[in-house]
Amino acid sequence: MIAPHHDDTILGAGHFILEAKQRGVLTSTTETITCCSRTNFFANYQAGLLSEEQITEVTYARIKEDILGCHVLFNGWKNWRQAIAGEWDAPLRLYTGKKTEGGGAWGDFSMFRTEEINMFERLVAKLTPIIMSENTTILTLIANGKHVDHFTVREALLRAAWLASDKAKAQVVFVEDQPYTAGKPEDRNEEADKLQVRAQGSLKAYQLPAPLNQVGDKTLMHEIFNAHYRTQWSEDYEKDLLKNKDFRFYVLDKSAYGKLSKDVSCKDNYCELSQYC
Repeated sequence: MIAPHHDDTILGAGHFILEAKQRGVLTSTTETITCCSRTNFFANYQAGLLSEEQITEVTYARIKEDILGCHVLFNGWKNWRQAIAGEWDAPLRLYTGKKTEGGGAWGDFSMFRTEEINMFERLVAKLTPIIMSENTTILTLIANGKHVDHFTVREALLRAAWLASDKAKAQVVFVEDQPYTAGKPEDRNEEADKLQVRAQGSLKAYQLPAPLNQVGDKTLMHEIFNAHYRTQWSEDYEKDLLKNKDFRFYVLDKSAYGKLSKDVSCKDNYCELSQYC
């Protein structure tokens, strides 16, 4: 799982992992790679406070939350590993873009500064060898919600897939960003539809009921999130997660990796998938 932030493993891939466990097909150690791991953001933080102490304390808290949540998600510490890429997230990088409905930083290639370009290139270098690994499935977010961090991670993986092309061995699967997908269901298909065009129709969608608990109205993913992810919880998240009754994932055919075209916001050489540029 290649996640932008520490809560995106559970919020993005949680339903997929829980379904895989129920079907008995999650049989190997899972590695979660958190890309934007350093943060000063939590749901009710003191506006304007950007001290080294806050950055450190909130980063430590979110790492701990994710460790505890993933212990539950993967049935114990022996079944998963955590890797941290060490990038800063958008609020900490003082990114100046529009705000998403979730309060995060909106963005695409058109709004990249030098910091985003450098981060993108570091992630491409990190992800390219992974996509050439055999017997590997890579889960990452489809980037519903238009958060610049989510967009950057998705595009870095697509760039890595294009660079690897015929040498790629891993299967890329996109999962949905929650709670943003449930919070704005009218936009649920937007990112998948755009990626479908870029992949020349080689993106296949699947939809399944979200794994539920035995009592109450929460999904199992929602229960794990509420139990362990303290700094990100908010009433808005809660309302949207209660709407989340099914999940979609999208399988990108390996034959399409080397044929991918660029995102329409891409104007520079560093991000182009050049066959159709």
